[in-house]
Amino acid sequence: MSLPPRSFYSLTEVAVRWSVMPFDVIGWSTDGLLALSIAVPPVKTEPAETLSGLVDVEAPHLLPLFRRDGAPSPTVVVRRLKAGEGAFCWIVEPMEGIGITAADVLVRRAEVERFERQYGFFNGLHVPDVGGGPMERRRGGPGVPPRHDWDAFYAALTRRIHDHGVPATQAELVRDMLAWFEARDVEHAPDESTIRKKITSVWRELSRA
Repeated sequence: MSLPPRSFYSLTEVAVRWSVMPFDVIGWSTDGLLALSIAVPPVKTEPAETLSGLVDVEAPHLLPLFRRDGAPSPTVVVRRLKAGEGAFCWIVEPMEGIGITAADVLVRRAEVERFERQYGFFNGLHVPDVGGGPMERRRGGPGVPPRHDWDAFYAALTRRIHDHGVPATQAELVRDMLAWFEARDVEHAPDESTIRKKITSVWRELSRA
């Protein structure tokens, strides 16, 4: 039995999926290319409306959470929200707005898929539009691509270590890279043992005194 597709991704998962920095995703949203959302309990907005569930937020207000240089802020306060195709509305209750963290910033699955179609992505990989559709997979013959894109995996591994440093344990690195695969395609992600084999030699070098 297959599970239904995910309803949304965290912004960090989207950044990993596309092998970019969260700051880049914020920039695209600021340019109006991608909608960002948060999940909220019922709040009152002007004029006399109650919003709840997944609502859109304005990307510039989120920049302090994802600074490229310097320490990011742990929280920001959001004071305007938008539901559906409507306009952004001011929050009137609670008067102080809603405090959110980086983990609260989400991107709807439909929005991720729309963006990837528009800009030539497939499962997080940027591919040229050459016709025939990226969903087609060859099952035999010479030159069949590997089941998993290990080149992209090692590129993402390098970025993870560059951006966040060497983790305390190999198990932590395995979990991070499994999350990277699952953010790209949860149904076809390799298991932990396969990822561990792929990073063992890298971890050995990183662990040298």
